[in-house]
Amino acid sequence: MANVADLQRDYRSLVNGLKKTGKPIVILSNGNPDVVVMDILTYNAYTQNLKDLQEEYLLSMAQEGIKEYKDGNTKTLSKSQKLLDLLD
Repeated sequence: MANVADLQRDYRSLVNGLKKTGKPIVILSNGNPDVVVMDILTYNAYTQNLKDLQEEYLLSMAQEGIKEYKDGNTKTLSKSQKLLDLLD
């Protein structure tokens, strides 16, 4: 962790540390966490991991839905029904 003054005063050293360790730094403002700073390689890895997890989750949900459909565990809505009506 570092505070805003540290970031302003010692920017280059903090950035070099980020690049060396690959660990994000929490910047404090008035003693409270304000922002997180990370190097671009770490950011890209985080965002790619998040995209991969989202894709994996969506694919598993789609596969589960297809299985439920094939097993006959589905319901058909009438034109006047809404999906939320099935939850009552």
